Amino acid sequence: MNFSIMLDRSKCRGCTNCMKRCPTQAIRLINGKAYINVSKCIHCGECVKICPYNAYTPECIEWHDEMNNPAYKYKIAIPSTPMYGQFPKGTDICKVQNAILKLGFDYVYDVSWAADLVAKAIKKKIDSDKTTRPYIATNCPAAVRLIKSRYPSLMDNLIMLREPMEIAATLSREMARKKYNLKDEEIGVFYISPCPAKLLAVTNPIGDYEPSVDWVIPLNTIYGDLYREVIKANNNTCSYPSLEGIKWAVAGGQSKNAKLTNYLAVHGMENIIQILDEIENGRLSDVDYVEALACVQGCVGGSFNVVNPFIASNHINYISNSKQYESFNPDIDRFDEMYNSGVFDYMLRDEDNPMKLNIKEAIEKDEKIKEILSKLPGLDCGSCGAPTCLAHAEDIYDKKSLLSDCVVLRAKEKNQEE
Repeated sequence: MNFSIMLDRSKCRGCTNCMKRCPTQAIRLINGKAYINVSKCIHCGECVKICPYNAYTPECIEWHDEMNNPAYKYKIAIPSTPMYGQFPKGTDICKVQNAILKLGFDYVYDVSWAADLVAKAIKKKIDSDKTTRPYIATNCPAAVRLIKSRYPSLMDNLIMLREPMEIAATLSREMARKKYNLKDEEIGVFYISPCPAKLLAVTNPIGDYEPSVDWVIPLNTIYGDLYREVIKANNNTCSYPSLEGIKWAVAGGQSKNAKLTNYLAVHGMENIIQILDEIENGRLSDVDYVEALACVQGCVGGSFNVVNPFIASNHINYISNSKQYESFNPDIDRFDEMYNSGVFDYMLRDEDNPMKLNIKEAIEKDEKIKEILSKLPGLDCGSCGAPTCLAHAEDIYDKKSLLSDCVVLRAKEKNQEE
């Protein structure tokens, strides 16, 4: 899959907005232009949202080619929960699903059905295990990667349940195998995504499982085609989403779907960081569950969406409270079987567990970085091309920068010479 957050350096003016906003300090300025350290990027999309010059674009390359892969005899589309909120209020969901089929898909499996199942798993795990508090949601890949990168001590708080996207792909793939006597490689599963973070969940999962999704399609790349079909399509037979599961599109929705009462729903990277600081300091041990979502208002705020997240949130609430849809979940009766067989559970891959680091080496590295940091002015001005003096010290340690790159130090040395 060749899809990511793309940077058009010709549009970049070196304003430092993205560098300052990046939650994992993955962006540097080199020769007056932004540069992304791919190994640190969690694909949260903050740079896309903050750049005033549209230098960053979420992009998917050649998904049409993948759709036309002759190996696929059956193609399944999995629309994200916020997708229905991208169309005018009152739009018939049948029209949206039929528009998806017009793109060349054979079947639409609604991710809200899988969300119902994961919600039940969340409730059961929280009720059965009273030792870990608070549990932290794992359905937002960007939030999970943020914890892995900046809060390794909180990895044990992650609830470690596979996200609805993966459960939906597993169940729909199983259905196609049994119903049409197909092999796995003959089934193509495509997730229509609201955000770039879902890419990493497919190409580089943090868990020890093989992803069931084959390809991720950004919603904004197909929205125009969908909208044109929606406004002209007739109402055909379709499968309506779960009115409870669709609430996952909005912050707090998964907790409501799981029938939780003692939870926090935090959205937006800056707010997540504040709450994670609180958890790390032991101040939220009286809370059962923290629903952490990288985008403002939840998944409706993803950078691949088209509609303002507050408007989309209103649309989702309208749908979830609607009486015109007969909500039906084809797999809800399978919950006990799936839960008992461990379908929802996963473990961290060893190479992705930062707690596996050599403690002695980590301490030595930390001491050397602190020594370098003591030589820097501590102004966090960004003139060196790093967002903070600490980030600059880390770059110096990694031999990616020099102490002399600090503009303030150079100015002091020049004044002393004069």
